[in-house]
Amino acid sequence: MINESTRVFNAAIGASSVAAAFELGLLDALHEQGSLDIEAWCTEHDMAHWSIRSILQVLARHGFVEMDDARATAKPGPRFDEAFADKGYFLWLMRGYGNLLQNLASIVKEHDTTTDGIGRDGKYIAMAGRDYGAHFVDPHFTKAMDEVPFKVAADLGCGSAERLLGLARARPDFRGVGVEVNKGAVDLARRNIKAAGMEDRVQVVHFDVKNLVYQPEFEDVEVLFCFFMGHDLWPRPNCLRAFKSIRQAFPNLKRFLFSDTYRSDLPLDQEMPIFTLGFEFTHDLMGQYIPSVAEWEDLFGEAGWDFRGKRDLSIPYSAIFDLRPAANGSDAGD
Repeated sequence: MINESTRVFNAAIGASSVAAAFELGLLDALHEQGSLDIEAWCTEHDMAHWSIRSILQVLARHGFVEMDDARATAKPGPRFDEAFADKGYFLWLMRGYGNLLQNLASIVKEHDTTTDGIGRDGKYIAMAGRDYGAHFVDPHFTKAMDEVPFKVAADLGCGSAERLLGLARARPDFRGVGVEVNKGAVDLARRNIKAAGMEDRVQVVHFDVKNLVYQPEFEDVEVLFCFFMGHDLWPRPNCLRAFKSIRQAFPNLKRFLFSDTYRSDLPLDQEMPIFTLGFEFTHDLMGQYIPSVAEWEDLFGEAGWDFRGKRDLSIPYSAIFDLRPAANGSDAGD
């Protein structure tokens, strides 16, 4: 009989295999081709046949793929669509926070649960965010952006710059500015911009949003958006100061679409949806406070922003908050 500890142990192997299959391109190949000749694919991509087969076998045990040993092929299984849609979450956890998971006891003993201490990998967090963002965020984001005309926008914590590039592809007259503090993410974003041939229309500024000040690149920005980094600005006094400085740094801003994952407050005996446990666990370990929806709304008003509404995302306990600079908030930074 399989007990709970066995399920948890096997799930850890499954999580590593999903993350690896995503990073290696296996999941994309299965999604695009339908059936995969394992040996031919390994030869084409210069990968060890036995290693790829082992990863596929683990995925098969979870129903994500089906193996045909006689033909040495693999194809999507009955649960493949789940794994394909959620693959970014697995990369976020296993690669973005892999050092933390592997060295959890040592990091706690050494009292070094800061972002630097846990070795959070900004490159993989950006890659993962680009993937699950495309599935669970971008459809909501596109609808929100289409509601008000604009030509120049900025992305705070732009990660891979994929949202800015998406806007540039869809809008010939669009110009965008990304603001990112993580050097790994900045390098990835600049490579993506260059590869897309968008260097004349999209740029990335290496700057800390926690201490944002006016830059010439910000002058014409009409719409600002920020995804999944607002909680990093807390505790509240620091976040309040940051939200006030954002108003001052963008003098011609008309709208701020701010998105984040908020605290679930689920009881310990209730099952948690995908991502929620990982998100709250990693941030609890770092001593990072995750605010509730009510705490965010209270802060917006004090920082000089009009709150116009909340659009729920397909990521659990996540939303886009529609903010506008308050007419009476000109002195919010004083």
